[in-house]
Amino acid sequence: MNKTTDRSLATMARQMKKDDHFLILTHRRPDGDTVGSAVALCIALRKLGKHAGICPNPEIQDRLERYMKPYVSAPDARVDNVVTVDVPSYGQMEATSKVYSDRIDYVIDHHLANQMAARKAKFADPSAAATGEIIFRLIAELGVQLDAEIALPLYISLSTDTGCFVYSNTTVQTHEIAAACMRTGIDAAALNKEFFESKRRQRFEIERLVTGDLRFFDDGKIAAISVTQKMRRDTGATEDDIDDFSSIPRKIEGVLVGISAYEQPDGSTKISVRTSGEVDGSVVCAAFGGGGHACAAGCSLKEGPEDAIQAVLAVVRTHLAALAQ
Repeated sequence: MNKTTDRSLATMARQMKKDDHFLILTHRRPDGDTVGSAVALCIALRKLGKHAGICPNPEIQDRLERYMKPYVSAPDARVDNVVTVDVPSYGQMEATSKVYSDRIDYVIDHHLANQMAARKAKFADPSAAATGEIIFRLIAELGVQLDAEIALPLYISLSTDTGCFVYSNTTVQTHEIAAACMRTGIDAAALNKEFFESKRRQRFEIERLVTGDLRFFDDGKIAAISVTQKMRRDTGATEDDIDDFSSIPRKIEGVLVGISAYEQPDGSTKISVRTSGEVDGSVVCAAFGGGGHACAAGCSLKEGPEDAIQAVLAVVRTHLAALAQ
């Protein structure tokens, strides 16, 4: 954080204070960061007397849906200002929100290479562990006091995007903001249990199948898993149940790059790449039109899981070869 970025965020806040009728957009397959950031900003804008709502996102998981539902905008609501939070590219816009793709007024994000254009103001800070960190700072610039109502979704944003504060993106600032949220009286222990400990039986059943098919490549430097539609049907697992599977390969000692392939209903594959830092996952995924962060990135391929893994594996190998030179 520096004075230049602070001034930029202050400018955004001043403009937002002049505006009204906000619609906040979240990204495809919404995670805790995009939902928590959207909810916290929506609450703050409402506390300023603004009309604000969140665009419906049919892809939202049950675990997060209950936190966003009270703030979802009515279909016929007036929309004068469109805000994206944690949306790195137009390709990551959920289908319902794509109607607003040519009239985005504010962009707020923490991804390294945000491709979105804003008509009024854009703030992207890759040093932030989560977009929620930026929302925390923006809310302060708006002059809205942090209370438990705002702190709860902010804590969800921070904790989920840092793996409960264990990922390498966690910083001193992350902990300081989390502490500020906790001082409002939110039950952080209950949130941690809900998002990181409580698992359904179906989750363990599908994890058994997925880990049973775990494969290693290049002397154990690369590990890959597949989550097929058949596995999901056989176990009854939901999106909630497989939400954190991408972290499984990276947890294995000696693995530098973990590749997780999620078969989609149409036969295509969503790929998640997790790295220990030596290989830039965002560069790997960019080769397939995706992106993200150095240690956590994603992309989609038209091929099935096996062919998709082989395609990504080839790119990862070129990066590992470059490291060896």
